[in-house]
Amino acid sequence: MRKYLTLFIMSWQKQLEVRSDFIFERGRSLAVLFSLYYLWSSLLTNRADVAGYSRAEMLTYVIMMTLLRAWVLSNVTDRIPSEIAQGKLSDLLLRPISHFGYWATQDAASKSLAIGSVFIEMTLFVFFIRPPLLPPPSVAAAGAFVLSTLLAMAMYFQMSYMLGVIGFWTAQSWGPRFCFEVFLEFSAGAYFPVDLLPEAAQKVLAWLPFPYLVFHPLSIYLGKAGPEQWLSILGHQVLWIGILTLASRGLWGAGLRRYAAEGG
Repeated sequence: MRKYLTLFIMSWQKQLEVRSDFIFERGRSLAVLFSLYYLWSSLLTNRADVAGYSRAEMLTYVIMMTLLRAWVLSNVTDRIPSEIAQGKLSDLLLRPISHFGYWATQDAASKSLAIGSVFIEMTLFVFFIRPPLLPPPSVAAAGAFVLSTLLAMAMYFQMSYMLGVIGFWTAQSWGPRFCFEVFLEFSAGAYFPVDLLPEAAQKVLAWLPFPYLVFHPLSIYLGKAGPEQWLSILGHQVLWIGILTLASRGLWGAGLRRYAAEGG
């Protein structure tokens, strides 16, 4: 356990050293927040609601969605393919630490830094813009939201880790990852609530894990999902974590069997 704590601290310090990447990522997050906030604010200026969302609910969704983008959708596993292609994986395999644990610890360090930053950003945004920000309908809903968010973080890490392991088969994995993440953010509700989509699209997405990353946790927060639905949402998240864990372990094992350390 001590080695993971040491790795966590070192990873946190390393990310602070690479300030340009961090600043650009935070700038991107703020750009998404401002654009979506003022878009929905303008659309709902003269309307009571859209698809059952009042102006206050929609703007709260946008603000909380920004938090979840930092908590859930941030990752560092995009560096795994280069690690494999350059042969650096060989050095890691000789260390007394699992590859999965190594990247999970770095991901946790990255998320902790992002969480701290986004809290500062949101505090300043709320102070200067004065947006309507609704609280959860109850303490129980707040607790269910936090638990659902934690499960969503575990789900997304498994997905991003699987994308990284694709590096065993191709070093050019940036393109597939970019396309996947664009589709994922759209399907997860990272731009607007999923229930604004046509019913047919909602039925398709109901069979996929993506809405459980952002949309369903925020449905709990806003009270759109009642207590009778919480268990279903949390159960689906646990189920997807299990499925994705088995899939990522299978991909890791298959990739390791063909690993030849071409990069030296």
